[in-house]
Formats: sequence, C-alpha cells, structure tokens
Amino acid sequence: MQNNTFSTLFVGQNLVTLNRVDSTNNFLKQEVAKSTPLPEGTVILAEEQFAGRGQVNNTWTSEPGKNLTFSLLLFPSFLPAQKQFLLNQAISIAINDALANIIGPQVKIKWPNDIYFKDDKLGGVLIENVLRGNNLKYAIVGIGINVNQLTFPSTIKNVTSLKEILHRDYHKIDLLSQLCKSIEQRYLQLRSGNYHSIEAEYLSNLYKLNELHTFKIEGKEEVGVISGIDEFGCLQIRMGGELRTFDFKEVAFVQN
Repeated sequence: MQNNTFSTLFVGQNLVTLNRVDSTNNFLKQEVAKSTPLPEGTVILAEEQFAGRGQVNNTWTSEPGKNLTFSLLLFPSFLPAQKQFLLNQAISIAINDALANIIGPQVKIKWPNDIYFKDDKLGGVLIENVLRGNNLKYAIVGIGINVNQLTFPSTIKNVTSLKEILHRDYHKIDLLSQLCKSIEQRYLQLRSGNYHSIEAEYLSNLYKLNELHTFKIEGKEEVGVISGIDEFGCLQIRMGGELRTFDFKEVAFVQN
C-alpha cells in the first residue's frame, strides 16, 4: 500500500498497485472478506488483468500496461437498496466529467454504464453492491478505461482509446488522479442527498437520448427513441407510440 499526492479527501488516498491479477474487483472482494481494515476510497490498480469482467458475465479485454484498470471501495450505507442505481449514475457521471475535460463533450454514458466517445466504447464500469438490511453495506466499483491501446481483438467492434482520439500517449496516473477527484465530488453530492441533480445529469449525458435508434429485443430488431430511465435504472424506450421499459440485458443497442 502506498500514499500519494492525489488532491482528494479519501478517494485514492490509499492506493494498492498490483502487477498482475485476475480481476481487481475479485481481489478487493477477497480483501474485504478477510476483514482487512481498508479505508473508504481504497483503490486497487492493476497493470494487467487477465480475467477482467464487465456487466452480466461479459469479459473486459485489456492489453497489459496500456490501460487503466482499477477498483474502488466505497461504503454508501446512506443509500437505500432500492436506490442503488443512483451510485451507478454518480460514478458514470464522474467518469464522464473527467473524460469530457480531456476529449470534449462528445463523451456520453451508454446505458447502463459504458462510456462512449461518438459511437465507440472508451470504458466501462462494474459495480458490485453488498447489502445490510435495507441499505447498502459496501460497494466495489470496477472501472476500465482504454488509454494507450491502439489494436483490439477483431471480435471487438466499436472500440476506441484516448490515444486513438488524441493521437498521443496519455499518462495513466494523471488520468487516475483526475478520475478519483471527479468520483469523490459526485459521491459527496450523492451522500448529501442531491439525487435529483444526479439523475438529471445522467440523463442529459445519455448516449442516443431522444434519437431514433435500432435495438435488439428478444432476437428481433426494433426502432425506438430513448426517453428516460425509471427509478430502478431501467431503460425507457418509446416504440410505436408505446413507452416500454427494459431491464439489464433485455435490450441491446444495434451498432453499425
């Protein structure tokens, strides 16, 4: 463990750097399960993840040493279980904030928690919440950002990196510092109970909001317009005059 000079109160102040690990989320879960006394804001940073994970058993592919892959420990015990999607929204907005400062306003949040630049994926989030009664006990927030990788497996479409966008390398620890600062600001906003602002900003930064787009639903392609997110984090799409609601993995975006 090491201290650092990040300009934050607690997010990233305790930084653990690993050369190689299956998944930073798995590592952090194991440490918490051992009752290791880790402070809120602890960050586990990996140079290489060989079994990184995305949403609903998807894998996260990352070239060793080229990208930012880390997990963050938070204790959002103030948040009721039924409002846990607010944490996802706050983290997604925070990442969007930091990246927009670097590459501009074309950074968007693709529901539920991918980060896109134009029509290409730049990063993603995997949050694993543990409950105590009706509230969250702790959350492990896994974040992956494509930083300096230029070549990706042929099976992965619509993907980009900061280097591809900026045409130069970007310092990973500088980016981590910017992300930690942004996440802390949004997390404190969430902790203060400012839910409405977080929900509104998530929606205003949503990829394809109010745009006609093609979606795949139960194996069939259908055209609709994203109109919002409900209180449980489900996606609302207007299709043929009807407002339909979809949970995670019930709908997929069709990309060109």
